[in-house]
Amino acid sequence: MNYEASSFGMPRVLLSVLVAATVFVSSASADDTPTYLDTFPAFNPQLTTDLPGDVDVSLKKQLENDKKFAQVQRLFDLWSWQSFITLNWPVNDKGEFSPSVSDTAFGPAKWTTWYESPSIFRRDGGVPAACAKPSKELLLSLTREANLPIARDLKPFALPKGFDKRKTRLLGNISAIGDASPATPATSTDTHPDVLDETVQAFSAPMIDQNGNYVFYEIQIDPNEVGYICTYKLYNINGQVEFTKGDPTKKADLPSGTDKVDGSGAWELKLAWRILTASDDKSRFLTTAALVPPTNGKCPGGSTPGKDNQCPVDVGMVGMHIAHKSQSSPQWIWATFEQIDNLAVNNVAHPNLKPSFFDPSCEICVPNQPPAHNQSTGQWATTPPTQAWRAIPIPPDKVALNEQAALALAKANSAMQYYQLIDTQWPTDPSAPPANPKDGLPNAINNKPGGNPTPVYLTNITMETYFQAGVQAACKQEEVNTCPAPSWLTANQASQPVDMTSVFGTESCMGCHSSAGLYVTPTKTSGQLNGDFSWLFAQKAQLAKPNKP
Repeated sequence: MNYEASSFGMPRVLLSVLVAATVFVSSASADDTPTYLDTFPAFNPQLTTDLPGDVDVSLKKQLENDKKFAQVQRLFDLWSWQSFITLNWPVNDKGEFSPSVSDTAFGPAKWTTWYESPSIFRRDGGVPAACAKPSKELLLSLTREANLPIARDLKPFALPKGFDKRKTRLLGNISAIGDASPATPATSTDTHPDVLDETVQAFSAPMIDQNGNYVFYEIQIDPNEVGYICTYKLYNINGQVEFTKGDPTKKADLPSGTDKVDGSGAWELKLAWRILTASDDKSRFLTTAALVPPTNGKCPGGSTPGKDNQCPVDVGMVGMHIAHKSQSSPQWIWATFEQIDNLAVNNVAHPNLKPSFFDPSCEICVPNQPPAHNQSTGQWATTPPTQAWRAIPIPPDKVALNEQAALALAKANSAMQYYQLIDTQWPTDPSAPPANPKDGLPNAINNKPGGNPTPVYLTNITMETYFQAGVQAACKQEEVNTCPAPSWLTANQASQPVDMTSVFGTESCMGCHSSAGLYVTPTKTSGQLNGDFSWLFAQKAQLAKPNKP
């Protein structure tokens, strides 16, 4: 399938300020099968820059009618791989793709032309600069405002001369969901906490790699979603209150992608980065330059921070979440990737390699334990490093598919050969409403978000490290307001209207994000599904100062 120049796709509502933008429009006939599916169910070694707005819905329907469920899952998994490859394919500042997937000199990855979450959900609650852009200019984000902090509680700093926001990441988040900087002052003026109560188990602590360095996180938003956010002024709490008008049932409805329009629909990316040192093999990572804040006053390696209190480092991608809303999947498609050396390496083939987040020489080390936290200073300990481990193994069919993708990407000389799809979560019945937790197990967990997702659980070891608990109380996986502490801490546990049945659980992308809401008052958010599966509205929006819309 060939793609022509950029154009625009209209969302289901007419945007009064900005038109939601798509990246490509197919020039092939509507009946054509996209190239990445030409060898279905195998991975097609002919790599393309398709960015499918949905899975092939005709093929999906055919497979479902034939009751070939495993092949429907493969359809979503191939969609995931295709999206991962295209989003990491080099493009120039015009948005044009390099002829080669490995030609990084052509330009940084496609996703670097999208918008960093702090530029849309500003720390001061102000109007994003993107919202003043003409529609066509919204397609590409090439510059960054110099007066924006890179993370909550971190002060803005002067950008280096000639700074290129596509070539240098500004990283300050050590929380996979909040904007928690290495030291969060007790005098923070945020209108809500860094970490949501609903996800405190997963994101209550940073992750420390085996070199003793923090893992850093960032979230990217595509132009389609940014257009919707700007139109309805959902970038701050004031705009959300006006949008909902206090109605706790008012829902956001982000644009949905279609399989006939490349790049259509809302997309969100969450990226996990670790600092690379001289002992690391950088050829095995998707890498970039970055600026990070110092830890305990020192830069990684012990050097002194520069005049703006920033540390220049090289970072390698260790995790990537892809979340995408489409017509086949109104509960979104959730794909998650990791670098293959995160937890284990083949020391026979590669004797000098070591896992990024696991020490194989410490067989008695307890896995997935958060580091110590100094309440008075806000600092997290960087020793011992996180001993991470996965509670749910990568399914065998994914392992086989990953091997096919690795062979093709190795032939293309791309570092993407060293990444693996963990799994893809999608709704098997989009019309199914969320289960009522009062109706009990198993649906209270299995269908928490609606849509009957498969698989029930999906986590990324770099982003949901501390959710790899396994056996836990059912209420920790259900849509309930509270989950009692252990009985030795809670005297009235028996009176709590929640389910303390022991179940196996990690976490669900779809399940967690279904809980996201919108602000209905300056201090209160609405409930399940109202945020259209995006935590950005409830988690990152701030209250605008007087005289700011």
